[in-house]
Amino acid sequence: MKPPASIFPRPEPGARVGLALCLVFLLWANWVTPLWADDYCRTMPFNPATIMRIVWGNYNFWTGRWFTTLVTFFVLDLRPYGSLVAFAVVNAAIFTFLVHVVVHMCRAVAGQAAPVYWRDGMVQYLLVFLMLWWLPRTIGEVALWKTGAIGYLWPVAGEMWLLARIVSRRTDMNMAQHVTVFLIATFLEPLSLLLTLVLLGYVLHAWKRGQRAPWALLCSHGAGTLVLGIAPGNYVRMRTMVPSPVMDRLDGLLGNLGSLFDPFWVPFVMMIGIGLFLGRRHLSFPACLRAGHGIWFVGLSLAYMALLLMFPREALAARVSFPASVLLVSYLTCLLFTCPVGRGFSAVVALGCAGLVVMHMVIVVPDLTQLARISRDQVASTREQVARDQPVILPRVTMGPRHKLLYVRKDIIFVGINPDPHNMLTMCFARAMGASSVRSVP
Repeated sequence: MKPPASIFPRPEPGARVGLALCLVFLLWANWVTPLWADDYCRTMPFNPATIMRIVWGNYNFWTGRWFTTLVTFFVLDLRPYGSLVAFAVVNAAIFTFLVHVVVHMCRAVAGQAAPVYWRDGMVQYLLVFLMLWWLPRTIGEVALWKTGAIGYLWPVAGEMWLLARIVSRRTDMNMAQHVTVFLIATFLEPLSLLLTLVLLGYVLHAWKRGQRAPWALLCSHGAGTLVLGIAPGNYVRMRTMVPSPVMDRLDGLLGNLGSLFDPFWVPFVMMIGIGLFLGRRHLSFPACLRAGHGIWFVGLSLAYMALLLMFPREALAARVSFPASVLLVSYLTCLLFTCPVGRGFSAVVALGCAGLVVMHMVIVVPDLTQLARISRDQVASTREQVARDQPVILPRVTMGPRHKLLYVRKDIIFVGINPDPHNMLTMCFARAMGASSVRSVP
């Protein structure tokens, strides 16, 4: 990649308005989204010693993601003191930051200047936000669920920031930044390994050409990857799962790869396709698909998915593919930026973006509002029954495909209370509510 020297220039036309609109929506979405699933398993009276003991135990017997677990405990254990408000602000800011990084990095990689008019710039930021929301499989799990956002959105935003630094050759960092890079590398195994390999390739390329190589940056990120990967808990947890030979993992990976794409890709691909068609006289067909150096994001996405072979098939949850989706969104963004800037295409993009924003609000706002109401009713009913010293019985939530105990709309997931009072997540909810037991009935 040979982008311009600076990847973070002064604010582009429309950038502040576009990012502000994204931030306002995300603040609301984070505020109304309730606790669910593992969130309740992380709630307890705040005690730093207990938290550290649990984190150390998890590192040795369950997962190497010690920093993720530590942050999650601090966020959820401090909720009586307003930590959920702070989380809503920080999480919304991180998603908005991800939009900012993707736009600037892709503009540099595609070799295109920012639009002249603020309306065109604002629309581009909104489109990138909409792609980051609608193209991943499980946006609710990775961007709104407290435990999931800390474990997936935060590392993706951090690693994309690091990738942007590599692309712009801004790899000289101070001590605080190196510590930040180390912590970012301790979040998510395959993504951390991928960026370590990218850094290694960059360092070797610079060293071979006689240029100054960022060895310190490679060491700080590589150390985080190593601490994450050698955790004894990773191997203890793997032994508890169903044995998964290579072909079984490959079969699961192919299924996961295919399901990255769903009908929500159609409007974005059509819009960009119109732009590429209008610009066919200025750029040949193979060259336009390269989108400058944007095709590299497709390669990184495939490399990330290949690294998922390290996981048994049982561990291939849909949310694990989120980094691959973000890299594919980055490629689409590069394609968008290579489309000709003209009155005709600007009108197409503006109308398309307006329609997508309306669709977004019509679907997401009622869904999240209903999700909040379901949780609020369950908590209120639980507290009422606990006050009467009764075993808690709640109405069963069976919304979504095949009447699962899940609420699903574009994978905004709320785990309902299980009929089995001994189910782990149901027991976590009962403990958090101070109930002797909780179960659901039709």
